[in-house]
Amino acid sequence: MDASAYTRGIIYILPEVLLLLAAALALFVHLFLKKRGYRAAGLISLAGLVIGLLALARTQASPGEIFAGSLIVDSFALYFKAVVLVAGALSILLAFRFFDVEKQEPGEAYPLILLATIGMTASVSSVDLVSLYVSFELFAVSTYILAGIFKKEKRSAEAGIKYFFLGTLSSGIMLLGMALVFGLTGQTNYGAVVRHLAGANDHIALTGMILFFAGLFFKAALVPFHMWTPDVYEGAPTPFTVFLSTAPKAAVFAILIRLMAAVFPRFEVQWSSIFQVIALASMFWGNIAALQQRNIKRLLAYSSIAHAGYLAIGLAAWSEGASTAVLFYVFIYAVMNSAAFSILLFSKKGSTFGENIDDMRGLARSAPLAAACVVVILLALTGIPPTAGFMGKYLLLAAAVEKKMYLLAAAGALNSVISLFYYFRIGRAMFMEDASESAPAEFSLRLPVKIVLAISTLILLAAGILPSVLMKPAAASSLF
Repeated sequence: MDASAYTRGIIYILPEVLLLLAAALALFVHLFLKKRGYRAAGLISLAGLVIGLLALARTQASPGEIFAGSLIVDSFALYFKAVVLVAGALSILLAFRFFDVEKQEPGEAYPLILLATIGMTASVSSVDLVSLYVSFELFAVSTYILAGIFKKEKRSAEAGIKYFFLGTLSSGIMLLGMALVFGLTGQTNYGAVVRHLAGANDHIALTGMILFFAGLFFKAALVPFHMWTPDVYEGAPTPFTVFLSTAPKAAVFAILIRLMAAVFPRFEVQWSSIFQVIALASMFWGNIAALQQRNIKRLLAYSSIAHAGYLAIGLAAWSEGASTAVLFYVFIYAVMNSAAFSILLFSKKGSTFGENIDDMRGLARSAPLAAACVVVILLALTGIPPTAGFMGKYLLLAAAVEKKMYLLAAAGALNSVISLFYYFRIGRAMFMEDASESAPAEFSLRLPVKIVLAISTLILLAAGILPSVLMKPAAASSLF
């Protein structure tokens, strides 16, 4: 065995190596530093993500597959790694504010975020069934623990239990699909699998693909595998909900795209039809259910289901334009969803945060600049110019029209209109309603929340007014 080949491959996974070192250091500090070791662990983890991003910016694409054909570090993988790292950094920033109020800070959560991030970055680089499953389970198990990290609180414990059992079931379904593919081909490397699938039984191969995709649909919160989303998002601590709602979704769509392009290209007609149905169901279910929510976390949970449906439009209408649109929207979604959940850290009610729309009443009078940022975020989520959310939805719908999927494009536009009604109930509460006299919320914005708001607002406006800033790297990273 040539050990030098593995040594040379290390340089291409330097961000993951740095994250692993940061996770080990953060865990050590949390365990052995008696006074405020938990916050030190958080700062080390945040520094690890920032350093990982800097290392990622200097990482060159690998000339081919590395580590005996298990991974590939191409521009596509580098793009999605950046999305995951940004999502992780934003969630840790918000965690500092959250735990200052909650007065309980589980320091082990920060290394878990780093481990989950490593699993996601490895999964988007995987070109082998074994490496994909191992990396997928690494981030899956870490996120199960994050969801139920407050085990003494009923909501958090319930979220962790539901997420674990349903997630384990979905992993089993995905593994069954992998087993069928392996049984047909006797191979695990994507390139070898696609060559052997050419002469395999179509019905068995298609069954394997459907089971494989079904397991991934769970993590992306696509209908009909979405049932866990509202309860888990509501029960998990808010900063970890930010992470759960963004980073895994980005990783799963990256995995789906690589499987579509590298393993199942011959079944394009079939998976395109599947994604059309999934997109329609997810958009309508998510948006209609969100109309009836007063709790902001549940509202945003259903909203995330709808946004997964928008992304599925791009997979259904797969083309060069659709590939760019999906990559563009994945990054924008991670930014605007993180900022949307940060709204929950505005209003303080006793020793916790207000989670209902009514708790946002009067924000414009108390913090006008923050309220203005929230408006930009709501515009982006709805898909209204001049925000990046509008550009992302426009690109996705244009890709559907290009493929003559007019019904899908019309459904996407209609759902954007539907979403306007529930997003701007939050805006109405901020600008047009007075604070409740019986149980008024205290608005208090700390530096971490301000940083997330400011960064998100600038990105959403900049990428909306000058979309080429993000479209160029998205197009350059496309797998099409």
